Amino acid sequence: MAAASILLSAAPPAAAHPPSGEVHVWASDVRVRSCQSRTCDLATTERLSRVKVKAYCQVDAGESGRVTDGRLTNTYWVQIITPGRTLGWISAVYVSGGSNNGPVPGAPVDSLSDPTVDCEYI
Repeated sequence: MAAASILLSAAPPAAAHPPSGEVHVWASDVRVRSCQSRTCDLATTERLSRVKVKAYCQVDAGESGRVTDGRLTNTYWVQIITPGRTLGWISAVYVSGGSNNGPVPGAPVDSLSDPTVDCEYI
């Protein structure tokens, strides 16, 4: 009986939070990565082209995560769900509405200064 009460008193696992917003990918053939860098493995063979996707959050990956495309450059990466239902990361360079080296609208920013936002699937 003691084992049953211990099992019952354990906290249930945290549920995954739903996507927090939506972002628009303005570019064509954007690759979805398994982490916040171009050197990370692909999360899927699916490529995103001018599409809205559900977004969980975004993080500043620093210089190791920097992506530059023409005059656009950014160290932020956005965690998204692809239309094919794959969880992965895209550079903020390819998301509409942002500026160089800054977060994009549509997804909360996971940072040390705001403990209420947590990219659970990093």
